[in-house]
Amino acid sequence: MAPSKNTISYAYPLCFIFILSTTTLSVAISTSYSSRCSSPSPASDYHTDYVDTLALLRSFQISIGYFSSGGNSLFSADDDYVNPRSFSFVPHGVFRTKDPTIIHLTATLVLSGPRSSTYIGHRHHRYSITQTLSFILDGYYSFTSNDLCMVGFGTNYAADGSIKLHEDSVLRLRVPRPSKLTNPLVTGHLEGTNFETISLVAYDESDNYVYSENALCPPFMLENSMLEQAQAVKENFNCDQLKTHLRRLYKLEYMVDDPLAPRGYNMWSHATRMYINHVHCTANGAVRAYVEFYNDTKMLPYKGRFMVVEEALVADGYWDPTTGQLCFNACPIVRSVSGLSHTDFVVQDCKIKMSFRFVDVWTIRDRSVIAGMLWNSSQGIVNNSRAIPGIISVSGIQEHWENISHVKYTYTVVDEAKKHYISSGLSNKKKKIKGSFPGNGTYSYHDLEFRFIANHVGSGDAYPMTIGSMMVYEDRLAANDSLSDPMVVGMKHELLNVSYDIRYYAPLENWIRPKNGSYSISLHERRISAEGIYDRKRGTLCMIGCREINSSTDCLVLITVQFSSLDAKTQGHGVGAISSLREKNDRLFFEKIDITLYGMYTEQLFEAISRMDMESIMLVLSTTLSCVFTILQILHTKKNPEVPPATSITMLITLALGYLTPLVLNFEALFLSRRKQYVPFFRNNRVELNEVMLRVPTLIAFVLHLRLLQLVWYGRKPDHQSKAETFSIAKRKALQICLSLYFLGGIPAGIIHIINVHTRRESPVVVRISQEPATIWEDLVSYAGLILDGFLLPQIILNRLSGSRVQAISPWFYIGVTLIRAMPHVYDLFRAQNYIPSLRSSYIYANSHDDLFSAAWDIIIPLGAALLAMVLFLQQRLGGASLISLQGSRLGSYEMVSTI
Repeated sequence: MAPSKNTISYAYPLCFIFILSTTTLSVAISTSYSSRCSSPSPASDYHTDYVDTLALLRSFQISIGYFSSGGNSLFSADDDYVNPRSFSFVPHGVFRTKDPTIIHLTATLVLSGPRSSTYIGHRHHRYSITQTLSFILDGYYSFTSNDLCMVGFGTNYAADGSIKLHEDSVLRLRVPRPSKLTNPLVTGHLEGTNFETISLVAYDESDNYVYSENALCPPFMLENSMLEQAQAVKENFNCDQLKTHLRRLYKLEYMVDDPLAPRGYNMWSHATRMYINHVHCTANGAVRAYVEFYNDTKMLPYKGRFMVVEEALVADGYWDPTTGQLCFNACPIVRSVSGLSHTDFVVQDCKIKMSFRFVDVWTIRDRSVIAGMLWNSSQGIVNNSRAIPGIISVSGIQEHWENISHVKYTYTVVDEAKKHYISSGLSNKKKKIKGSFPGNGTYSYHDLEFRFIANHVGSGDAYPMTIGSMMVYEDRLAANDSLSDPMVVGMKHELLNVSYDIRYYAPLENWIRPKNGSYSISLHERRISAEGIYDRKRGTLCMIGCREINSSTDCLVLITVQFSSLDAKTQGHGVGAISSLREKNDRLFFEKIDITLYGMYTEQLFEAISRMDMESIMLVLSTTLSCVFTILQILHTKKNPEVPPATSITMLITLALGYLTPLVLNFEALFLSRRKQYVPFFRNNRVELNEVMLRVPTLIAFVLHLRLLQLVWYGRKPDHQSKAETFSIAKRKALQICLSLYFLGGIPAGIIHIINVHTRRESPVVVRISQEPATIWEDLVSYAGLILDGFLLPQIILNRLSGSRVQAISPWFYIGVTLIRAMPHVYDLFRAQNYIPSLRSSYIYANSHDDLFSAAWDIIIPLGAALLAMVLFLQQRLGGASLISLQGSRLGSYEMVSTI
């Protein structure tokens, strides 16, 4: 669309003001540079070609860095793990000058960090928000001194929402050119007149880096190296793939703990995790990285963030394609003793060596895609037979999304698991087997996946990693393996070798429930690597597991699971237990944990999806029929002039609100798919009716009811004034009676909700696999569904008060809508007998959020609706008061009296 004349007339002055302000700002910055920056000295700009400009822009860009200080006026106390501090430096203009050692830069510096804010309500709450501070800067960089000095101004939003200006700001950075292993950091300060000095540090990201000499990997790493993959990398080195594998969290294991070892061997003796961050590489296989160490497994690093930690390394090296190893030289980084800020660092002697390799064989103890070692090179290369003190074994923690198609698995504790299976009596062949289980016929390996809960412990997930010799973890099959419908093709053994990856969340410490009923539980992810046997005839799983606890590994864990049969019509998926095989006086012993499995088998999931499709069609069909019945009532109203005065407006408003409520409450879910909760099990391309398609007939029905309400509201008045007054008084009286009845009926609903909430709070705190209890709003909406089921009640009361015999409601309308309201309850009885209850609300038709559904309500409501329809039929045939013989209860009625 072309801009209007008014828009153009306003655009010219705004553009002129912007150009004028920019020019004035540039002149002001140039004037203040000499007074704020003693060096580098400014120089006149010189022509810079396009290619040179792009290279210079990329060389000075910093995507992520860390800053400290700044005072409380801008940022609150540092919170590295909740809202970490970071900064970015983006140059948007670079010019060569007549001095070849000086370049002219314009850039934007953005600081982001936590700021405390207070929410004032019935209680005062403090919470952390993200504060952003942006600076527009102009200055010069010297290749001789590696110093960058820029001046400018910054803006940010104050606590009251106003924009705060920071004038006369100065940025001083030391940018090494070229950077190298012993000088890899960009450091500096930001100064301003109305905030404290801010210290900056970042890992240099430019390509202007000089790599150190080749690092030699120890020969003992060659035994398990993946030579086939190394040869593939040699032919076509993939930098992105290497960065993906290398940039991760690693577990550290100290091979020898020798207190007499020289200083430097155990310099990370208290660190349990290592994170390789900011990986950069070149096409010839050169790689460099920033490495962080952590001693708290609960506080995991942010991916892609530059974190200033107590212990860190900078490393560079090369990929050795002949041995399939990545060899690094590394230097520890420590804070300077004389440093005045949190970001002053010193690179120590580069005597640390690192070596990494790809892993092609997994066991219960080692399931890493990449592994390696750290050691001190001052003692020379380690030989094959002896590991010197201070060597640290490094294993990458497996990610869910990784491609592990090249990995093979070796079982090591299956025989031990089989002994426990036999000795525990789980293999009792005399025990009668009821039903079939996953593995006993045509099935999917997804049926062996399960979720579980354990009271007072937490919840978790268990995924099969291998079944027999095939890798099935995360749907990534081993090379040259393929699965059709059966989980394993050709396997005839009753007992299958399996391995699992189990992840669960458990409280970090013991906790006590406060008196106010609120809870604050910190959960931590824990993992168990397990392998054992699965009896597919009995649906029994018995495994030995290894768990990491307090920096040590416990491989004396027994896991048993009994799956439910495939044809079981229950919500549970099975039961199991996790127990320790250690003595009770052992420090790694733990009490037995009973677990409850929940979920659905693959066939049950497809049945649920088919049910949802059927319910979608039923919902559209019922709403479409309501539109048809409403149209017939509209025609009936137009054809009979005496109908509008005798029609209950309360009834029509109730029905209209019944169609409006789902449109309003489900607006945020209009474009969501209900099938997504079954991903990744559901992957076919069948057409799905989303919420928009389901609610279009509802919208049409709502519009038609508004039209019917308009006809009744503005319909023809009765010929006699007395009749008009009678109907008017009767309608008001009927409205009062209906509102009173609705209010009185809502009181028991509210009382029942309060009792349920109170009972839940007072009960012991356990993890439940059922749906969460309804809120008060959801209970009121369900009660509103009950009011809709009795939609004929206002009309019946009106007929009784007015004594009308007018056939105000068409039989098509009241019989048809009564059937529409009764059918969901009939279907709910059928569904309860033929479908497994879903843990999540997947019901589209006969949803518990729309009405009251239970075995009792499904009988009471249809019978009550049919009774109301029968009463209305008799009233319109025999008169409004024909069924009730109370004296004087009619308004405007006449009686014969004697004249004697």
